[in-house]
Amino acid sequence: MTEGKVTYRAKKETVCPVCDNNFRREELLTGGGRMNAGDLTDELHRVYLTTQKYGDVYPLIYPVSVCPQCWYAAYPRHFEIMGAEVHSRIEETIGERKNILKPFFPNLDFDGDRGLEEGISSYVLAALCYEYRDPGTTPTFLRGLSFLRAGWLARDLHNLMPADNYDYMSKIYLRKASFFYGEVLECERKGSESIENVPHHGPDLDNNFGFDGVLYLLGVLLLKYGQRDDSPRRVTALKAARSAVSRIVGMGQTSKSKPSALLDLGRELHKTIKKELEEISGEA
Repeated sequence: MTEGKVTYRAKKETVCPVCDNNFRREELLTGGGRMNAGDLTDELHRVYLTTQKYGDVYPLIYPVSVCPQCWYAAYPRHFEIMGAEVHSRIEETIGERKNILKPFFPNLDFDGDRGLEEGISSYVLAALCYEYRDPGTTPTFLRGLSFLRAGWLARDLHNLMPADNYDYMSKIYLRKASFFYGEVLECERKGSESIENVPHHGPDLDNNFGFDGVLYLLGVLLLKYGQRDDSPRRVTALKAARSAVSRIVGMGQTSKSKPSALLDLGRELHKTIKKELEEISGEA
């Protein structure tokens, strides 16, 4: 198989606001058959198929900016802007960030071309750093999105290395994502944080499913990755999932913000949740 060029280095240097390191972001080239889009999964994740020229391409490993020196990470629109208090907290936790990831990925290199390990780690680092960001950066939503994408990429890594238990890592990250997606709704309810002005809700790169996508993902993540050991807690979580999904499918009308693919998936998800609730507690 002939390997083709997939990425390039940005001409403009990015300056890390934490340690003043300069680096050039790795950007994904588009076109030329590099990305062979496959199906959309029930988690709204776009699968990309292997191509003869470029092999396996994972567009999701590139969106997060990571300083190769201190491992501060953020989405590009927030990367170079932070207040003094945020700076202090992120600077204080440099060692903590590195110690969390090194046992799993001892050979991480954010100066070189990214692979799945750097892609997964970039999202984990972003989730860690957004813990200290102000509400205006929508940190709760971006932590959920980051863990969701980390879970997807860990699943991809498991498919390449099935003996190394990255499927377990994937489930942990997806469970964390379900927690933060639930917290997004709680923040909206309280008015402490709003995702109304988020430019791209994703969850993947090609489609923006908006707030309805957030509601749907909360439902599907709770159903698939929520705890199952405690039946009363499971029932409570499933009811929350059903309520979230009902807000999507209740009107049942396709629109630009509510595409048919999301409505169809939402209806199926609602049926599945209802069925499990009936099996557990006899509730409809």
